[in-house]
Amino acid sequence: MGKVSYYVIFEILKIEQESEEDSTIEIGERFVGLYHPDSNEIHFTDENGQQWIFYDGDTCSIIDSI
Repeated sequence: MGKVSYYVIFEILKIEQESEEDSTIEIGERFVGLYHPDSNEIHFTDENGQQWIFYDGDTCSIIDSI
């Protein structure tokens, strides 16, 4: 059985995914996203509805759990 997902505050370290034209996220910003420990993924939807996936220790850093 997999580990339970939970919300975290994370900081963006790099952006590898193609951003949509009106996306405003930037490196160094902090957001709240849903962390999936089994895959080390943080899923986040920005204010424009674009879905992002960041990886703890690679494209982002977890600051705290909520």
